[in-house]
Amino acid sequence: MFPPNAPHVEIKQGLMAILPDFRGLENENPYVHVRAFEEVIGSFYAQNVIETAKLRFFPFSLKDKAKGWLYTVKPRSIGSWGEMTQEFYKKFFPPHKVQQVKRKISSFVQGHDETLFMAWERFKDTYNFCPTHGYDTWRLVSYFYDGLQPRDRQFVQIACGGEFLQKEPEDAMDYLDEIAENSNTWNGPSPLDSTDRNRSGATTSGGSIFKLREEDNLSAKISFLTKENRGT
Repeated sequence: MFPPNAPHVEIKQGLMAILPDFRGLENENPYVHVRAFEEVIGSFYAQNVIETAKLRFFPFSLKDKAKGWLYTVKPRSIGSWGEMTQEFYKKFFPPHKVQQVKRKISSFVQGHDETLFMAWERFKDTYNFCPTHGYDTWRLVSYFYDGLQPRDRQFVQIACGGEFLQKEPEDAMDYLDEIAENSNTWNGPSPLDSTDRNRSGATTSGGSIFKLREEDNLSAKISFLTKENRGT
């Protein structure tokens, strides 16, 4: 299982006690396990031996059903850490599970009572659940934006001067992180929610009073957000 001329690695004191466990249960995520395992190994071993260390100690992190799977792997069929994780994911996160996650990502819809912050966190949790979903960043941004309720889609656009759709994908992701975090400092389902509630109960002769209140409220939210982004 070790690559040719692999360096010798010794078991560090305390390593086995803190290795994460993976049993192959339905509710376990192999991607999360590998990330946790790599963090532990990375804290014990230098870069020049880390790949060999991962291969050597990964079997100790597997229990029960997962350990049984490892015993079925053909001898000398795995020669690198990349090959090990590929086979591990294939077994415990097979293609049909990947497709399920991809459908959840592409069909994302913000709940009516879900804040922008909550929606963004839920969306990130969904695509991070399976890093091999295969979607480019621009497509992730598009799926999230299209799935927002009109109130928050409008807010995302207005808060950056109507230029959200012109942003580079990575910049758009950073912007969504910022605006979602800042919006979390407000009470209620969304920065525009108070105006949505006022709309249902407000009765004026020409509707002009409501319009002014709505614009004032939105302007205040945008002004606050701008100050937050500048750090003032």
